[in-house]
Amino acid sequence: MRGLVLGLLACAALNGALRLPLPPPPPDPLGIRLRPEGAVETASLFALGMRRLAADLALIRLLVYYGTPEEPQEAPEPRPHEPFHPEHPERYWAGGRYPELGPRALRILDIDPFFSYAALYSAGALAFNVGRPEEALDLLRYALSRDPANVQYQATAAAIGFYRKGESESVIRLLGPLVESPDCPTMIKNMVAFLYKRSGRREKAIRLYREILEVSRDPGYREIARRNLRELIP
Repeated sequence: MRGLVLGLLACAALNGALRLPLPPPPPDPLGIRLRPEGAVETASLFALGMRRLAADLALIRLLVYYGTPEEPQEAPEPRPHEPFHPEHPERYWAGGRYPELGPRALRILDIDPFFSYAALYSAGALAFNVGRPEEALDLLRYALSRDPANVQYQATAAAIGFYRKGESESVIRLLGPLVESPDCPTMIKNMVAFLYKRSGRREKAIRLYREILEVSRDPGYREIARRNLRELIP
């Protein structure tokens, strides 16, 4: 593995030295310019035909970005709920700015148009965690323009619309099949589990919370799952 990494870095350096043509920067339909973090590395890997590796590295950077607490703002946006609010435990991050979240996902889709996890994760975070459903829908529209047959995008976009209207049953109907996919982000599984619990579907909620506890590496969601399982299992 170390030899592979060193080989990739050497190839990237050689690519820069030879001044190989690099792909143009991806479009930014959300109008936010990204910092050049990792841009040279990503472009080099892309030029060498390592599209998926470049997309994987970009996703790691997105997860680190969203998982890092923001610097205090002079005038922070109102937080819709405090962390672990008893009525909204699905909102793990409970607000925030994270202005680059959508554009970073768009960059990943431009590298690999079929990397659906990045789009679903970012759309879920934007719609259900930080209170920017319109941006989430813009992201999903862009994702669908690259992969129009993706039913997960279609279901998530429709669920966001129903979630905004408070129609929980419609959200469950749309996202219920999505949580069965191994690529479904934990935040969406957690939200559906919460809706199952609130609607009295105890066994389905228990199953999802157990899955989150067993599979997720996110300590926040694991703690939410533990607490809900203690409530649901006598």
